[in-house]
Amino acid sequence: MDNVTASDLMDILAKVPSSEFYRVCDAVTCFFRDARNHYCTTQDNSADAVRIMKERKKAEEDLHNYYEVPSGTYSPQQLLQMLQICKLEAPVLYLPMLLASTAGLRISEILTVTFRDIHFYNQTICLQLPVKDDLPNRTDTITIPEENTKMVYLADFVMDEIRLQRERLEACQKTAPDFNPSGYLIWGRNGFQRQNNFINKPYARICAKCPFPTFPWKELRRIKLSASSMKRFAQTLGAENSGQPQPREIPQIPIDRSDLIELMK
Repeated sequence: MDNVTASDLMDILAKVPSSEFYRVCDAVTCFFRDARNHYCTTQDNSADAVRIMKERKKAEEDLHNYYEVPSGTYSPQQLLQMLQICKLEAPVLYLPMLLASTAGLRISEILTVTFRDIHFYNQTICLQLPVKDDLPNRTDTITIPEENTKMVYLADFVMDEIRLQRERLEACQKTAPDFNPSGYLIWGRNGFQRQNNFINKPYARICAKCPFPTFPWKELRRIKLSASSMKRFAQTLGAENSGQPQPREIPQIPIDRSDLIELMK
């Protein structure tokens, strides 16, 4: 068994069907661990082989999921294309579309958000809990039932866009004395809250430009984005260049979730 190299094991694992891949990896790991514990071999090359093959498999799955078109909503690739169209054709919808697709927010939730609800340091938005939560298992959301609130973590590139939106709001408030001081994240005329139906016409323009079948706005919330998809989005979209270097207020690692809940109480 000492003659079995990591390369040999990788060649074997490469031939395992996808449906059995992870089970066989675990079996190989257990076999070589037990063999070493019982002095049947002096070295265990399975750990490196299994780690490398699992990384390759994960990369293949992420790539497949990125291009795979799911039933009833958009694939990550289609969403990225739609966001790029939105930036050009209907920039007023760009930030709402980012929040719907990356954070799973309803349009009714997005339009009630003010900048007081956004924790820039922790990269979160604080929202009231909906009466019925149809996306209960999102990993980026903490629910605090006793406070009737939820905290939603946001990606760096989404926070960058929110930061730019804050600069736009401050510019409007300085130039228009009668501008509404409520500080809505998405505002309408004179800074007042927009109505839900404001998305209808611009979203229809975006859909008309898309070279693939489109779905109602509400389906944006159901798009499943992996970490690799979010990284691709950040690299492709990024925040627009405002001409000035942006201050980095956000830490790479957000505050611990349990600590955040304590702060909210």
